[in-house]
Amino acid sequence: MDDLIPPDPTARAPRILLCDDSPVERLALGHFLRRAGYQVDEAGDGDAALLHLKNRQVDLLLLDLHMPQSDGFEVLAYIQEHRRSLPVILLSGMEPDEIQHRMHGLKSQELPPLFIKPIDPQRLLEVMDLHLAGELPTIEDPPMDSPPASLP
Repeated sequence: MDDLIPPDPTARAPRILLCDDSPVERLALGHFLRRAGYQVDEAGDGDAALLHLKNRQVDLLLLDLHMPQSDGFEVLAYIQEHRRSLPVILLSGMEPDEIQHRMHGLKSQELPPLFIKPIDPQRLLEVMDLHLAGELPTIEDPPMDSPPASLP
């Protein structure tokens, strides 16, 4: 007997919000994600992302940090306050030291998964799948202070 379970044709594809101020980045990555089976909404700046997050349900946010209007850090602050269970993956061309410095101004300084541009789209899909499966922590999940006790 075949152990493979066929995909449920009625299952909804995960909805991704792709927030990046570069139209070229949004076009290329959006096309790649749609071909991979995701529903993709796009926002060209932080203000558009905030409006979208306040009015529409998404399963995962791909967020550029350096944008006009409200930047990615302002979007992260909103998520930390209002959408703590939303998985976030950062996409940025900023220097990692600058990102870490800017994270100190947020309520939670826990850094979501970060891809420095240019990104490897295949690797991004792998991390997205882990996040959507609940195998990576979200802002809602408390950080572990100590490793779990080993079992006998």
